[in-house]
Amino acid sequence: MKDFNFFDELKQKKKAKTAPSTYVAAVAMLLALALGIVSYLYISELKALEEEKIALENSLNEPSHKASYEEALLLNEQVLTTEAEMQELEVIHGKILESRIIDNLLIKEIAIAKPEALAITSISFTKEGINLAGTSINKDLIARFEHNLRANDRFTGSFIPVIQKLDKWKYSFTLSMSFTQPILEEEEVAANGEG
Repeated sequence: MKDFNFFDELKQKKKAKTAPSTYVAAVAMLLALALGIVSYLYISELKALEEEKIALENSLNEPSHKASYEEALLLNEQVLTTEAEMQELEVIHGKILESRIIDNLLIKEIAIAKPEALAITSISFTKEGINLAGTSINKDLIARFEHNLRANDRFTGSFIPVIQKLDKWKYSFTLSMSFTQPILEEEEVAANGEG
């Protein structure tokens, strides 16, 4: 008779050992699969690049592309000339700013030399010098103004005003003179050898 032992089924059975050749075969299959996937990706990427190359070659031969290329070259040349013009304008702008600074300094010096009761109606700067026009209540104030300008080393010239009597208490005058360029603060440092 057969022994009925119900616990035999619950006994742990020894696991069968996997042969090393199975591991080698599994690794070889995984490597082959990885190599196949990488090869497929490279081939598909290469096909896409070849198609892109063909499309670019076709677009190079199109007349519209050649016109666009020539237009781009023309625009690039225009940009270069515009940049050169901008640099020239910046230099001119700097000179204008320096000229304004000089004009403001000269106006301040003229204002310092002007007596209280004398009015200057216009000041114009030229390459040759300064032209002043104004009014006064008497000739003595015009003479004092001319004397004060003559005392300033920056102003040179004959300092002979042209005076016209407008009415009993009012005279108009014009005066022309030349000037030496005032030294700006940065130039003073360079002239003194400091800095």
